[in-house]
Amino acid sequence: EIMKQIPKEGAAFRDMDRTWRRIMAKTKEDPLMLNVADIDMLLEDLTAANQSLDVVEKGLNDFLDTKKMSFPRFYFLSNDELLEILSEAKDPLKIQPFVRKIFEAVKDLKFEDGNMMTAMFSVEGEQVTFNAGVDPHRSNAVEIWLGEVEAA
Repeated sequence: EIMKQIPKEGAAFRDMDRTWRRIMAKTKEDPLMLNVADIDMLLEDLTAANQSLDVVEKGLNDFLDTKKMSFPRFYFLSNDELLEILSEAKDPLKIQPFVRKIFEAVKDLKFEDGNMMTAMFSVEGEQVTFNAGVDPHRSNAVEIWLGEVEAA
C-alpha cells in the first residue's frame, strides 16, 4: 500500500533489495571473506545500494511528514508505529493497539457491523457513543477516518 503512494522510493528499494540479496546469496555459497571481497563490482554495488537507501529514507520521511501534517496526532507515534498503521490501513481492527497513543485516555474503539466504529472506551472502561458511526472503508485513508473519529 505504501509502495503505491511513493513509487520512486519503492522502485529504489526493490533495486537495492535485489542487489543485497544477490550479494548475500553469493556470500552464502562461499562464506570465506577473501572470496567475498572478490565478488565482481562488490564495492560499486554496495555504494549504489547505500545511495538508494538514502533516497528511500528521505522519500519515506517526507511521506510520513505529509501524513503527520494531515493528521497531527500522528506526531505522538514513532515512524515505525506510523508505518505499521499505514500498512494496515485496510484493516482498521489492526489499528487498535495504537489508539491509546493517538487519543489520550482512549483505550479502544468499538466496532460493529463489520468495520463500522460506533463508540470509544476510556481507560476507565466508560463508553462514549459516537453521534454517527465512522466507516473507515468510505475513505480508506487512515488519517481521514481517524479524523472522523476525533470529530465524532
